[in-house]
Amino acid sequence: MTDRFAFKGTGVQAPYFEGWYVKITDAQKDFSLALIPGLALFSEKECFVQYNLYYKGKSVSGKITYPVDTFAIVDDPYSVLMPLFVLSEKGVKAHLEDEENDLLIDLEFGEFLPLEQSRYSPSIMGPLEYIKVPCSHDVVSLSHSVKGKVIANGEKITIDAGRGYMEKDRGSTFPDRYIWAQSNDFIENEQSSLFIAVADIDFTIVELTGAIAVYHDGDREHRFATYYGTRSKVVMDEDQQGYTVKLTDVNKSLEVKVRLENSHELIAPMNAGMDYPIKETVKAAISVTFKEKNSQPVYLTTQNGAAEAVNWN
Repeated sequence: MTDRFAFKGTGVQAPYFEGWYVKITDAQKDFSLALIPGLALFSEKECFVQYNLYYKGKSVSGKITYPVDTFAIVDDPYSVLMPLFVLSEKGVKAHLEDEENDLLIDLEFGEFLPLEQSRYSPSIMGPLEYIKVPCSHDVVSLSHSVKGKVIANGEKITIDAGRGYMEKDRGSTFPDRYIWAQSNDFIENEQSSLFIAVADIDFTIVELTGAIAVYHDGDREHRFATYYGTRSKVVMDEDQQGYTVKLTDVNKSLEVKVRLENSHELIAPMNAGMDYPIKETVKAAISVTFKEKNSQPVYLTTQNGAAEAVNWN
């Protein structure tokens, strides 16, 4: 099966974007960091790295932009390169500096936990992987160990027991409306991982709402997807600072409750440009209820999730 980490945009024409989402959490240090390196080919062409950092009650975020011709893919090991930035399946090294923050990052990744693949479903997109859609999603690793160090504005943070997550997006635009959440740092079971997304998908002639999700219990993957017949329902909290997602299959169900505190602004590719502001938190409170026929329910909670809700009322 295909490598989900690899860059897919060689030779493509505008409008196009492709980016990686790299999340690191060390609950013992009250530390969460998301890095989003990517390439955007719109009327303005650029490559970039966005960051969203939470540490001991403080949050910072930003976007560093580089000339598009400084983006490169190299082998041995296969890596994404930009000025003072390198990402591979082995780790990430970077120096990110803007007017407000200065981050030095040197992190090593352990063995990835990928999704199961088949001819029908070579990625989380299922059979939609074989056709052109406005935004194709990929889960590269549900969970892996992380160790190393981050120096944030002069303060050294040693990561000894970090957990990592990685995903990707590519296409011409993000969905106009979506919710998304992720965590692999649950109090009740450290081996569990969760990814969930519900989005409006525009096929030009028809628009539908699709859901994709994976709950991994440490031994087995439990996938929910519209292409498998999953029914989905999203209800926003009255204060618009959280939501509940309910996914139901014939033999199993998943309920995920999310709170969006500590959100910071990031930029998303939408409406033919890399300039649409969204809010994301890397410190979301998430509770999960998973039920499967002939099995005991599973209840999980975390204060270290990542989450977004874009144009969902």
